[in-house]
Amino acid sequence: RKNMRGARSIFTVFRRFTSAGTAAQTMRLLKVSPRSLFVGAGGTSLAVSFFSAKEDKPKPPFPNYETVIRETDLLYENYLIDNAYNILRKYETSEYPELLWRLARVLCEKGKLSKAQANRKKYFLEAFTVIQRALSCEPPEGSFGAHKWMAILLDYVGEIEGTKSRIAKSYEVRKHLERALEINGKDATTWHILGLWHFTFADMSSITRMAAKAIFGTPPSSTYQEALELFLKAEELQPNFYSKNTYYIGEVYDRLGRHDESIKYYRQSFMAPVVSADDRDTHHLAHEKLRKAKVAAEDLVNRR
Repeated sequence: RKNMRGARSIFTVFRRFTSAGTAAQTMRLLKVSPRSLFVGAGGTSLAVSFFSAKEDKPKPPFPNYETVIRETDLLYENYLIDNAYNILRKYETSEYPELLWRLARVLCEKGKLSKAQANRKKYFLEAFTVIQRALSCEPPEGSFGAHKWMAILLDYVGEIEGTKSRIAKSYEVRKHLERALEINGKDATTWHILGLWHFTFADMSSITRMAAKAIFGTPPSSTYQEALELFLKAEELQPNFYSKNTYYIGEVYDRLGRHDESIKYYRQSFMAPVVSADDRDTHHLAHEKLRKAKVAAEDLVNRR
């Protein structure tokens, strides 16, 4: 599962249960294989040419730089958000984009886990400030994670500022998603988020579209087919990586009148492991869809 977690937003995805781990817990984590959560969670930004001489390899900014990235990615992938935050917050005023976007990522998760609206707003705005800094330090080859999380956080800021701001920021959201995919086209989560962008505007009611048109002139538009192709691309890259992706494939098929296929994907989403807040929310949504379709509980168990 990858960087897909989420509360309600114009792209539902943009929105796991954390507890502060002990040093011993962290060491145990580092001895197991990381679970795949969101695409793009692992790896470093140090791109080295296959043909480069050994002495040409870029030097890390400080001695344990790559260790910090590996450890905080592993903590994030196991949804130990506070642990990752306690390491990354030391670099808040640094100029290391690969650390800054990871800090923005865990701040975003802390916001989603907050029940109080004031705390959600505080964490999202703090994360947005950090991701702006990450992009300001972006190297010439680009930073995939910085663009991906800028897209995500732009929508959270739009949510705080209101519907008009959200729609106005939607063009910029798409621009950052497309730039992230130019840098790393194998990230399933980013394909999923872009799919949600297209689904959102394909699914916009005529009344909402008329209102948006009155304000913006030409609001974004898309089709269910475009959204479906992006969701399927994400699934092709990493099958079953995120219950929300299979849920939205079900949603598109439902809108297209292909109900047998929609039930198949709702069922797949419902049966996925529940680890994060996103997983929980999607599990409930898929259950409701299956209930309305009169799929019996015994049928779900028998097909597991």
